Amino acid sequence: MNPTLAPLARRDGFWMLGIFATALAVRLLYLDQIWNIPFIDFPVVDAHAYHSWAKRIADGAWLGDRVFYQAPAYPYFLALIYRVAGPDLHVALAVQMLLGATSCVLMFLATRAFFDRATAVAAGFLLSLYAPAIFFEGLIQKAGFGLFLTALLLYAVSQFRVRLGFGRALLCGVGVGLLGLTRENALVFAPLLALWMLFGYRTHRPRERVRWVAGLGVGVALILIPVGIRNYAVGDTFALTTSQLGPNFYIGNNPRATGLYVPLIPGRQTPIFEGRDAQKLAERSLGRALSRGEVSRYWLGRGLGFVREQPQKWLDLLVYKGVLALNRFEIPDAEDIYIYGEWSSLLGRLHRVMHFGVLLPLGILGMGIAWREGRPRRVLQGAVVVFFASVALFYVFARYRFPLVPLLVPFAALGLVASVSLLRRKQFRTLLIPLPVALLFAGIANVEILDEAKMRATGHINLGNIMLRTGDLEAAEKYLERAESVIPKDPDLQLHLGVLRLRQDRTPEAEGHLKTMLELKESDYRGHVLLARILRERGRLKAANYHRRRALALNPNAMRWRASAPPLTAEPSEIPTSPDSDAGRTE
Repeated sequence: MNPTLAPLARRDGFWMLGIFATALAVRLLYLDQIWNIPFIDFPVVDAHAYHSWAKRIADGAWLGDRVFYQAPAYPYFLALIYRVAGPDLHVALAVQMLLGATSCVLMFLATRAFFDRATAVAAGFLLSLYAPAIFFEGLIQKAGFGLFLTALLLYAVSQFRVRLGFGRALLCGVGVGLLGLTRENALVFAPLLALWMLFGYRTHRPRERVRWVAGLGVGVALILIPVGIRNYAVGDTFALTTSQLGPNFYIGNNPRATGLYVPLIPGRQTPIFEGRDAQKLAERSLGRALSRGEVSRYWLGRGLGFVREQPQKWLDLLVYKGVLALNRFEIPDAEDIYIYGEWSSLLGRLHRVMHFGVLLPLGILGMGIAWREGRPRRVLQGAVVVFFASVALFYVFARYRFPLVPLLVPFAALGLVASVSLLRRKQFRTLLIPLPVALLFAGIANVEILDEAKMRATGHINLGNIMLRTGDLEAAEKYLERAESVIPKDPDLQLHLGVLRLRQDRTPEAEGHLKTMLELKESDYRGHVLLARILRERGRLKAANYHRRRALALNPNAMRWRASAPPLTAEPSEIPTSPDSDAGRTE
């Protein structure tokens, strides 16, 4: 019997218990250290959207009333927790930590079936201590939940390899479907697994292999077809997952694309606006009402038009996005691992050594060593390649790149274990190609490509804004001034600094910040509202009336806004839509 297919022994149980205990202990210690971080009590951007959505589901809105724009699996998972324990984010994070520890055990089991016990032990402990995994599991975000589903899919695939059959192929399909409802581009695994089942086992009869592929398809359909029917029932669009494909493709593939996320309308980079902005701009362009499916096709067509019309520019952009996806830097969103590392000494120390710049070259080394070991294992290598390509095809965030981690972990473990064994036996020839290639990827992964300080400043702005809401002016000043030292020309930062100085009774400084803000973004009514109040209090009535009229022109409800509770994410009424604003301009 192939040793990698040997049944689990008692010692495997001991290793699984040790991996689970280690992973859970590390995660609970981390959760204790971030227990009071303001992002938990004041969720922002995507976390705010998921929390609100999950509360609506838990309150009874299980079906919803529109086509899914964001992937639905995670908010429904949150809603189940809320139904049992109430909408307590701390409880939700504790459950996610438990799932994270379970993911490490699943990683052990999957790696054990594909390689051997020593590699499986290394894989389990690698994932247990991998800093970004711990970070994402401590967020109200789908990345940590996606890690669990990816590990579950890898386990299902490994069990199919152990015992080939229709039922286990069906479970692989179910795993792909569930993961696709968390991260849509994970559906690329379906054709990959189908090809593996057809061509990776050529010694089996063709009819048998076709039956496996049918099982895979049935499993995927069992998960996605009901979602498609639901989307059609509420929105006249048969979308198997979401209607986000077209807008996301366009954001990553247009003449102004940067490789990073850029909203369709400047200043509206929150889930509150993404879907409605995509719809409004498409309908304005075509001059008629559109279904969500038609909106997606409109933006997909514009993105493909860019590919056709400027192929060289698109290829250059694609290569750049690929390099970004391979880099160690965790490109931040509203929350980033670097700020959380300031709150958690455990995370900060782990991230110095357990980061993507270490995992990637180890994974490449392991992939090189494993290449000669035959077709059944190449499905894992194919999974790394196709998912990497799917990330580069759109745009790059740390959380979008994160599903590569569980795919690389088995190979990183193999790279560690096998290279030590090969060196000990003086079998240097086996490493002649894999080792230099791994070193090349180590160089790509660890060079600074982006201005990392600027990228991290957004998290400081968000944290400073939360501190303003809680009344901790000293902490707000600390984070906002840290951001100002890096990106002084950010209009939202200048607004928050203006609010801060007002609360500190430093009115002249507040006026200066607001004037700077309006120089950068004259169309934001909030700056006009605050400046009008300051100028009126200082007796400059003519100037105050000008800014009051300007605020009302931009938003008829402008004067209801109060700086005493600055919004964490702008409400729909807070974004100007007048002809002289940025709304509607995407080119």
